[in-house]
Amino acid sequence: MIERIRFTWQLLVLASSLVVLGILFIPRIHIDISPAVFLVTLGSVVVINFLTYLVMSAGIKKSSKEGVVYLLAGIGVKFLLYLLFILLSWIATKNLTKAFILTFFALYLFFTFFTAVSLFKLLNNK
Repeated sequence: MIERIRFTWQLLVLASSLVVLGILFIPRIHIDISPAVFLVTLGSVVVINFLTYLVMSAGIKKSSKEGVVYLLAGIGVKFLLYLLFILLSWIATKNLTKAFILTFFALYLFFTFFTAVSLFKLLNNK
């Protein structure tokens, strides 16, 4: 339980620092993405990674056979939620710009590494 609270706290601190950095630096480096789109993308990535962490951390605490199923389910849920987000973004805007795609993949990689490191720490503690 303490690991979940620690992960949630770290995720919120990381997300809030990225909000501040994004709002400060996006207009200065002339990326063609609005702050609202950046905030929606960041919020979606944070929620998806939090849900993935919850599923995968439950799998780490189970036995080895059940744990593998939970880990694979976490990966599947993450993939489907990201796919749904991209599909809804495409339907809403009818055009995904290069700036949006680069921002999305940068946030995706950043938060995926953060979640993976947290899960490895949880696995080492088990």
